[in-house]
Amino acid sequence: MAGTPAPRAVVLTTALSFAVAVCALVTAAVLRTGDSAPASAGGAVNTAAESRSGCGGEPCRVLASATVNGMPVELLADSRGGTGRLRAGGPSSGTTAETTITGMGVRLNHDSLRCVEIATPVCLVRGPHDGGMAGELHIWRGDGWASAERPYFSDAGSITLDDAAADAAPEVIVVRHECGRADDVSQCRRAPVLAEVYDLRGRLVGCTAGFDSPGQLRGWPEVDLAADEVGSCS
Repeated sequence: MAGTPAPRAVVLTTALSFAVAVCALVTAAVLRTGDSAPASAGGAVNTAAESRSGCGGEPCRVLASATVNGMPVELLADSRGGTGRLRAGGPSSGTTAETTITGMGVRLNHDSLRCVEIATPVCLVRGPHDGGMAGELHIWRGDGWASAERPYFSDAGSITLDDAAADAAPEVIVVRHECGRADDVSQCRRAPVLAEVYDLRGRLVGCTAGFDSPGQLRGWPEVDLAADEVGSCS
């Protein structure tokens, strides 16, 4: 209901999450050097330039890979998934972008990369975080990756790429609990869920109706929305 303040525990949790996300983005800015389908899992040790500079003090490994418009895309990480890079063009390429969500404590894994085949390659890097999932968007601009200025967080554990607006471009789908009436974090995590839809600029463009459980969302956990399922956000 409009005008009703959010529970103190939920406000506190949101504020802390925002502060951590901002710190992660500042850290990433200092360190940076350079229909979605699951990426292929990898595990090979990289031996090109990234190996010499390393991932978290050790050689980078290929966690997952995809091919977008004929361009190889690989998610590189250390053995624990605590430091990551997104590389385009194969082992001989120096075109990489640092991941920022790893600065928030996210551990990357073989399911952390999703890319979409459109004129401009778009990739989502995601991983488990604080009982849910965090993700970041990378868009190919010119001859390198442009990283979005904000991370996404799903307390329900699902962030995906999908053309939910039927506009021939992917949107970021973030599933979250409706916590307006929850008294604490544990109640929030048992609350109904909805999916928020963001465009590639990070603007909220719509939401689904609420569902009693995440499994009621079509395609869960790789949520696949139709345009008529997305309406205004209450």
